[in-house]
Amino acid sequence: MSGLRVTTAQTEELEPSQLVELTALCEASFGESFASAWERVGPGLHVMGELEGRVVTHAMVVDRRLYLGHEADVALDVAYVEHVATLPTVQGFGHGSRTMRRLGDIIGEAYTLGALATGRSQFYEQLGWITWAGPTSVRMPDGERLRSPTQDGHVMIFRTPRTPDDLELGAPISVDWRDGDSW
Repeated sequence: MSGLRVTTAQTEELEPSQLVELTALCEASFGESFASAWERVGPGLHVMGELEGRVVTHAMVVDRRLYLGHEADVALDVAYVEHVATLPTVQGFGHGSRTMRRLGDIIGEAYTLGALATGRSQFYEQLGWITWAGPTSVRMPDGERLRSPTQDGHVMIFRTPRTPDDLELGAPISVDWRDGDSW
């Protein structure tokens, strides 16, 4: 972890060259195009880890609403984590973990709850994230909820000092629809 410098910036504070660098980092990490990824998730707070002046790890938080419960949904404004990426050449050195710990501190200071969807739950569990046990769905613009069973077991939350004590991890959870991948 030595030498990693962790910085933060809002999307609007990023220079075009920085966005190009973050896009290349995410593409290298995920092995897919990120051409429209930034527009899909919208603006947010970027947490970046730099080594020798080069961004090697990144995570982003955007404001989203999650709906918890059955009939009488409880809506929470949450920190939704997006684009967690580390360059493949520096994975396994703790850089991604350090960046996510900083992001966890930010979530703990400013939000009721953190949330994300992932296929790599073991990485996040070591950082205090908990897998949501209930069924997932997407809340459409008209309020209807459509089940998203492929996300069951892949949604994780991060408790903060403001997280309700009576949060039921087995209750249904929904997220507002957005173009592309809602979760």
